[in-house]
Amino acid sequence: MFARHEERSKHMENIMRAVKKAFATVISAALICTAAACGVGDPNATGSTGGGDTITYALSQNPNGIFNPSLYGTDYDRAIIFNVYSRLVHVDKNQEFQPELAESWTQSEDGKTVTFKLRQDVKWHDGEPFTADDVVYNYTANADPDYPSGGQKFVSYLKGYKDFHEGKTKDFPGVKALDKYTVEFDFETPYPAMFSQLVDYPIFAKHIWEKVPIKQWKTDVDVLRKPVGTGPYKFKEFADGQYVSLEANPDYFGGAPKIKNLIFKVINSENLQAALTNGEVNIADVSDWNPSQIQAYKDAGAEIVQLPGSGGSYMGLDTTNPRLKDVKVRQALVYAADRQSIIDSVLYGHAKATNAIANPEDPNYPKDLNEYKYDPEKAKELLKEAGWTDTDGDGILDKDGEKFTFKIEYSTNSKLNSLVAPILQKNYQAIGIDASLASVDFNSLLSKLLDENQQFDGAFMGSTYRLLQYGANDFWSHWTGQGPAVTGTDLKSFGESASNYLRAQNEAATNVWLYVADKGFVVKGVDGFDPYPYETFLTSNQWTLKK
Repeated sequence: MFARHEERSKHMENIMRAVKKAFATVISAALICTAAACGVGDPNATGSTGGGDTITYALSQNPNGIFNPSLYGTDYDRAIIFNVYSRLVHVDKNQEFQPELAESWTQSEDGKTVTFKLRQDVKWHDGEPFTADDVVYNYTANADPDYPSGGQKFVSYLKGYKDFHEGKTKDFPGVKALDKYTVEFDFETPYPAMFSQLVDYPIFAKHIWEKVPIKQWKTDVDVLRKPVGTGPYKFKEFADGQYVSLEANPDYFGGAPKIKNLIFKVINSENLQAALTNGEVNIADVSDWNPSQIQAYKDAGAEIVQLPGSGGSYMGLDTTNPRLKDVKVRQALVYAADRQSIIDSVLYGHAKATNAIANPEDPNYPKDLNEYKYDPEKAKELLKEAGWTDTDGDGILDKDGEKFTFKIEYSTNSKLNSLVAPILQKNYQAIGIDASLASVDFNSLLSKLLDENQQFDGAFMGSTYRLLQYGANDFWSHWTGQGPAVTGTDLKSFGESASNYLRAQNEAATNVWLYVADKGFVVKGVDGFDPYPYETFLTSNQWTLKK
């Protein structure tokens, strides 16, 4: 299928250990942990909700409290961050970049220098002015040797990154303030994907974070859980396991919010219908497309807002696991997965099968990918070629005296994955794999996936996937085996590299891709709620309660 197939496969095998869990950093908790069975908080007891000045958004899982824009790892933390902080740019409904903290920008003819003019009317929630120094500090910190995992990968393409990151110099020329409201980024090579990364990383305050040693950023709870941003809402309170309370920022540069309080409340799917009926909740994600459940929401007086999906759900494979190092074994696991059955029986048709970590509707999604259509016989053939046969006639494949066991792990709080996992289990048992299920607490599972020293077989994942963002970092360029992902000055050349990455990923079968589900919201009593695939909270300052 590809030129230099064997060479590329060997290259990918050699880097498996380095990237085995890199995919976990783009986990979408909304897909991993939908319909979380968590306890219901009572913000009314603390005076955090109530009346006609409050909108309550239901979360199926408790945020981790990592309220730093470049360190968070779940969509639950993201929901808070994207209301408290602001970005340099955002994307509109037409997928065009629009200014936010930036006022305008220019790019040099060679594509290596991007200069931003910043708004001069922005203040942090504590009254301090937002300036170019804040932006420079964000990206200099991202390049620092002590910076925790996460952050924006495009900094590694800025001038001087290598020497600065390795501690050889204190000077980082890749980003600098030309004056109080002008910032310049200088790249080693043109990097058009920069803007797509800016969209997903709001700016945090220098005067807050410079007081904490960078190596302690991910553990300093006092700073992490008291975010100070420039966004439409100010942080008020985090009742762990119950709710996060935000209050309107009257000085928001985009216009003061029309509602006084925005509450994110942890509530399980079983209680959601009742919460909608009694007015306890105004907005929630759709986690169950069962027609009877959707009708129940409507009977409770809610409307359903449906959008094309932006994230793919998949079962991640630990490619350093001895049984899974062979690409034929991994491909067999994909062929054996009856994805259409999952889409029809669990998602009621509200999804599309995907064959890479991207939406098939994305313009850079290659049309020539191996579709891995459900074919258990093909799966058996590949396993046999990899040396897995049933030598003792017990119905379980074995090799060198070892049985082929395979544990499928998923979040205890995910109703959706609790329905999907048994289907995959039966699929794998049908081809001779001793497949078992393990329901694990969400945070424990996430910690395991991020721990390079722990192994697993397969674990359910999701990705809020933006092709132009995740395509241009060092992770992608490692997979393509082509060095930097982008060598041209426009998005066309980047798109070609992104497509090549998806082809390589498809061939390597590092995941069992499942589907891209439609995105849905249950909305009751709210005007101005206008989400689109990649943006849920862009207009939160315009939300109001219906009269």
